[in-house]
This record gives sequence, structure tokens and C-alpha cells, in this order.
Amino acid sequence: MLKYIFIFLFTLSAFAQNDSVAPQNISVISAEKLNVVYRGVDNPIKIAVPGAKSFTATAPGLSPDESKGTGNYILNPGAGTEVIVTLVAQMPDSTSKVEKKAFRIMGLPPPDGTIEGFENEGLHLKMTKEELKNAVISIHLPNFLFEVKIPVVEFAVKIPRHKIITVEGNTFPEEIKKVLAKVKKKSVISITHIRYPSSPNAMPKRVTPFTVEITD
Repeated sequence: MLKYIFIFLFTLSAFAQNDSVAPQNISVISAEKLNVVYRGVDNPIKIAVPGAKSFTATAPGLSPDESKGTGNYILNPGAGTEVIVTLVAQMPDSTSKVEKKAFRIMGLPPPDGTIEGFENEGLHLKMTKEELKNAVISIHLPNFLFEVKIPVVEFAVKIPRHKIITVEGNTFPEEIKKVLAKVKKKSVISITHIRYPSSPNAMPKRVTPFTVEITD
């Protein structure tokens, strides 16, 4: 299930024309622990400013998520350890209120290799030959806060009594499917050296390999 970082602004530091108003502390509620965003991926953020006629939100790497509608944003932070989201709200009395919200930037956790549709089955899967032949090799971020799609561009497969074969893409070509069709029950297939496109803002990390035991 997709989770969001929520920013609710109940009171803001006010800046009215020709007035000097002392900054006030705001109440911020976040759906995620420690107000963290992750480098190299699209972090979904939802922002609401109760009582405002309109508001704008700006930050490096922040853009509206038009597919989700008003108040929904994507934040893809770059270098550094912190990113600041600045909100400017237009209030009904024509005054402007401004607030800055800081998020810590962290790198992604080490990813696990898996078969699409088996994200919660761990690093040793049990499948039939037919299921494996039609499998899509994918990447899973264990215990992550929201869904991230990371495409697989290459992987290696080790079938008993055969050499390791490197495959481009995320599915088995016909020549490997023919070999898989002949493997015996309880044979263990290893999927290793899984590669994905590296983001210019994220350090690439090794994908944990996994194994598949043939059940039928």
C-alpha cells in the first residue's frame, strides 16, 4: 500500500504587509518516521494548509503529482543531507503566511532480488517450472515505507549442471526456458548479479541474490 509523508499546517509564521509578527512554532504531523526522504527515488508527499485560499510549495526536486490531484507532490532530493520545503499560503484576509519544513535525506536500503508478485516470500522461493519460466525478475526494498518501482536491466542465472548465463532484461529468453523445462523437482536455481539503472543522485547498491526451488 502506498504511503505518504503528510504535512498539515495549523499555524504558520505570518508575514503581513507593513506588519512585524513574531514567528510562531507550527504543528506538523508526519505519516513517516523522523521526516525522512530517500535519495534517488520519487518520494510521495501530501501537503494541506487548512483555511488558506491557495498555497505554493517549492523545494529542490519537488514537483506536483498531477496524477493524484491538488496537494499531492513528488520529492526526488539530490545531494546533501537535508532538503527544505517552503510553503507560501494566501489567506482569506489577503495576508501571506510562510513556513519552511526540513526533511532529512537518506540513501536507499540494500535491495533484494525477487520474482514479481513474490515480494514477501524472502530470498528462497518455491515455484513450479512453469511459474519460473514465465517469471519476471524484480527488485524489492524490504520493510520500505512506500512502493518503489526499480527496473531490472540484467541478471545472471545458474541452473544445476549448467554454466552461469547472463541475461539482458528481466525475463528468461527462450533458450533458457527450454533448459528450465528439463530441470528436476527440488532443483535449486540461483538468480544473481541483478543490475538496475543507477540514478545520478543515488549510490548504486548490490542487489541481494535469491534462489528458487522447483516444486513440480
